[in-house]
Amino acid sequence: MKHLTPTHLTELRSQLQARERQLATEIDAALARRQEQSLAGREVDQGVLDLETALGFAEVLRDQAELDAVHGALGRIDRGTYGRCLGCGTHVPLERLRAQPDAAFCHVCQSRAEVHAGPGLSAP
Repeated sequence: MKHLTPTHLTELRSQLQARERQLATEIDAALARRQEQSLAGREVDQGVLDLETALGFAEVLRDQAELDAVHGALGRIDRGTYGRCLGCGTHVPLERLRAQPDAAFCHVCQSRAEVHAGPGLSAP
C-alpha cells in the first residue's frame, strides 16, 4: 500500500463507500419491486412472470456480488493491504484503482482469471 498516499486512500475509500450506499439502495429497491409485483395480483402470462423474476434475481445477484467486492476492498484498506494484487502481490496501479476501486488484482492476474473462468463467467 506504500504506493498509495493517505490522500489517495481517503479518495478511494470515499468512492467505495458511495458505491456501497448506491448498491444497497439498488438491492433494497429491487427487492421491494419484487414484493410489490407479487402482491399486485396482476394477470400475466406465467412465462413473462418467470422471466421478470429471473431478471430481477440476476440483477440482485450482480449487485450483491459487487457489494461483496466493495466490502472486500474496504476491509483491505482497514488491514493495510489495499492496492496489492491478491494474485501476485504487486502494486495495483493507482489509475486502475481509480477506475475500479474494488479491484483486487493487477491487470495481468485479472486477465488470467478471466481466461480461466471461460465465457459467460466472471472472474474474481
